[in-house]
Amino acid sequence: MKSKYAVRGALVNSALIMSSRVLGMVRDMAMLAFFGMSPLLGAFNIAWVVPNMFRRLLGEGAVAAAIQPALARAEEEDGIDAARELFAGFQATVLSALLSLLAIAWAALFLYRGKLIDENALQTNLFYLILLPYMVPICMCALASAPQNLHKHFFWPALAPILLNVCWIAGIVAGSLWASDQGRQLHILCACLLIGGALQWAAQLRGLKDIGWKFQLKWKAKLKLQKSAFVMFIPALIGLAAMQINLLADQFLVRSLVGPEANTFTFIANRLLQLPIALVGIAAMTGAMPLFARLAAKNDIAGMNTNLRRASETTTMLLSCAMVGLTVLALPVVTVLFERGKVTPADSALIAKTLQAYLWVLPIIGLSGLLTRAYQAMHSYKLPMIAALIAIPVNLVLDIVWLPEYGTPAAGWATSASMLAQLLILLLGLPRHKLSFPLPIAKAWSWLL
Repeated sequence: MKSKYAVRGALVNSALIMSSRVLGMVRDMAMLAFFGMSPLLGAFNIAWVVPNMFRRLLGEGAVAAAIQPALARAEEEDGIDAARELFAGFQATVLSALLSLLAIAWAALFLYRGKLIDENALQTNLFYLILLPYMVPICMCALASAPQNLHKHFFWPALAPILLNVCWIAGIVAGSLWASDQGRQLHILCACLLIGGALQWAAQLRGLKDIGWKFQLKWKAKLKLQKSAFVMFIPALIGLAAMQINLLADQFLVRSLVGPEANTFTFIANRLLQLPIALVGIAAMTGAMPLFARLAAKNDIAGMNTNLRRASETTTMLLSCAMVGLTVLALPVVTVLFERGKVTPADSALIAKTLQAYLWVLPIIGLSGLLTRAYQAMHSYKLPMIAALIAIPVNLVLDIVWLPEYGTPAAGWATSASMLAQLLILLLGLPRHKLSFPLPIAKAWSWLL
């Protein structure tokens, strides 16, 4: 697999992600125009955070990054049939785990609901009950993207977010037409999101068919590699999870430490933050990971260093430019996109400040994401996992200390600081894995000239 396929994969992902993010902006503008900064929208947003975390963590390349090295090695050592059998084992295990988790979560929510009196808490609980099933199709959708990307097929995985946004916009329109109060409108929207999840999974089944693979469940591990891959799967996900877990923690802590409507400000800031992350960072990581996995399977360290450097230089430069540009234009962008309907100038100003606080994370997350994928392609899961497990409590402590005093922007500062800690740990481990520092300092000066 030549590096041109990594570039092509990044470009395909970037083009479709751009389409998805444009639709996402339309949907967010409609959401705020219809619902404003109301506690009810805050309840919906906090309930959407959990299934959305599964979408971001698993649906934006993390699952593919976690299992592609195992699939590449199986195909390299034992042939394509061995890789397909390994993938069938992954599908069976992940599906059973998701259904079990959903059953436990539903039972807990039903039991907890009987103890609730506050109307806002009851609404939040109901949104959780409706939206949690979304995590099943989106995780299976993410799993199905791994062999597609490994075999240079990027279209169907990159199309999935567009399908969700189309269903989301349709849900807003349907709710406004068929219901008069906000609660029922949001319930209709929730139903449309579940339909969107089913459509996303169906698209990936088509993608699997295009490469000669299929949806298949095998419960019995017949390969040595399959057993070791299952053992490495959770550490791999943890290594990729720090950013998403930190954003999830921000949502809950902002809501509890600042106010019931405050998480909507961080939610919108994160939506704007996700545009450059997805357009540049996720696109680059998705395109590079299959190449890293192939190179690692062949033990081509020189090739790994060359391609890691190229990807890191380009990604860091673009995300740094995005950071500076959005920092300067934060308030005008927020005003143009969201200041209408029930959104006031004061709301726009606070969203902009929160966004500016989060923007520091852009070049950090781009480089740390590529390094994590390079480590995992070489079947080195321990260091990325340790780095993530350190970054998460750092974010929690800083949130708890800063949020009561500085409000919602403090969540962005805390996330940026914690992700910087993760990046430094990843950089310190490079020599042990025969990887060179991927970002020549001399070239950084040329970006400024």
